[in-house]
Amino acid sequence: MNAYNKLTKVIGRVDYDIISKEKRDELVAQAEQTLGNIRYGWKASIDNFCMQLETNSAHLYEFWIENWFAEKRDARSHGRIYAVLDENFDKGRAHAYYNPDTKTAIIYNTEYYGQCKSWALGIVCDIAEDQHNIHSIHGSCVEINGQGVVMIAPTGTGKSTHSYALLKMKGARIHSDDWLYVRFIGRASAEISERKFYLRTNIVRVFPEIRPLLDKCKLENVKELSQEEIDQLREAKIDEEELHKMINDPYIAHEYSRAILDPAWIAGPFKFVDTTRVKKVMLMERNRNNTEIVRKMEIEEAVEYLEKHPKEQYLNPYLIVRTPEKIEVRNNFFRRLFQFAPPYLVNTCEPVDKVQQAIRDVIQEKA
Repeated sequence: MNAYNKLTKVIGRVDYDIISKEKRDELVAQAEQTLGNIRYGWKASIDNFCMQLETNSAHLYEFWIENWFAEKRDARSHGRIYAVLDENFDKGRAHAYYNPDTKTAIIYNTEYYGQCKSWALGIVCDIAEDQHNIHSIHGSCVEINGQGVVMIAPTGTGKSTHSYALLKMKGARIHSDDWLYVRFIGRASAEISERKFYLRTNIVRVFPEIRPLLDKCKLENVKELSQEEIDQLREAKIDEEELHKMINDPYIAHEYSRAILDPAWIAGPFKFVDTTRVKKVMLMERNRNNTEIVRKMEIEEAVEYLEKHPKEQYLNPYLIVRTPEKIEVRNNFFRRLFQFAPPYLVNTCEPVDKVQQAIRDVIQEKA
């Protein structure tokens, strides 16, 4: 296992407030005072939008420069994130703030990198969908013989499992693991957002070939189960064989452990593509009351499914601004996308190999 493995006090995204320009100015002034001259700053290029990070966390800085493509040093930023550790601010509480007018985020007292990453993507989404008709999908994409297949799913329903399984198909290339940008240029063109993937290390469950690659990656929150956690899992009556695996494998011990991985490492640079044409969209769920594995959806049915999904609107927890105007913009985007790439509802309750075959059958159908 790599020697770089940061354990963070916060292990998930924090609560946040949308704030006024006046409150933003007040918080930025406070953040600037805390940061002083000894700070880490770096400009990232995210789909050609410049995002500036200012932080006093060496860990956030390390992961930020690993994650993104570099922007020119003299580029003017489109958005800015202040990620500040300050135990004197609000008694050390971890909290985040966002001002849509200035595209500025202030994040206090968390070194969990997923917070910075998700808000960088969320801010770019806020800018791009309003000003440039570029839209965002929280999902993965694999290209099969020039056909981009997008998978959108709630956590734990098999998005990563089936995305990486598709890489074993002839003519398959990985595009994105978590987020993609879509623009319409006579077709639905998908572009990558990240230089390297920030992914869950428990992917080794379904993609064991990736284990030696994770050993070379920068890691976050990869650790063994504590005795207290083991006792709690036993009380929850977890299967003893599964518990044994978790005890002996830190990569799968916790859902929140992460790694920064170069996608070109997975199968070589020729198995990675940064732009593809979206041809089909898989919306995934686990529904034990439904025996049908794959069903083609009508466009309005799929849009309503995404907008009104009980777990997360558009299955996208990274969206920061959720006004009625934004909902209309996003609904219209998906309506247009589904004209180019028909949506399918995939029920992942059945065994993995059975669901995977059903997905492959859909991919191989002529549009």
